[in-house]
Amino acid sequence: MTNEDKQIEQPAKTKPISRFLGGAALGTFAIIIPISYAWPMDLNPVNIGFALLLVISCGLLSSIWGGKFIDAAMDVLNSFGS
Repeated sequence: MTNEDKQIEQPAKTKPISRFLGGAALGTFAIIIPISYAWPMDLNPVNIGFALLLVISCGLLSSIWGGKFIDAAMDVLNSFGS
């Protein structure tokens, strides 16, 4: 019995949902990075709307493209650390 046989497959219905949640978490992480460096940011409706738009769009793109989007987004976030 190989390792692939032991792996538990997710049902097809939950895979896009889990991808959406992972992408939304990635979008939230991208919002938290500037806030953690004490970047002056007011809590006005425009900034809140932009943050929600970023989180939702990351979730949607992740649910559509899956791992390719997550890998690309992580590469972009990693390039800021250099």
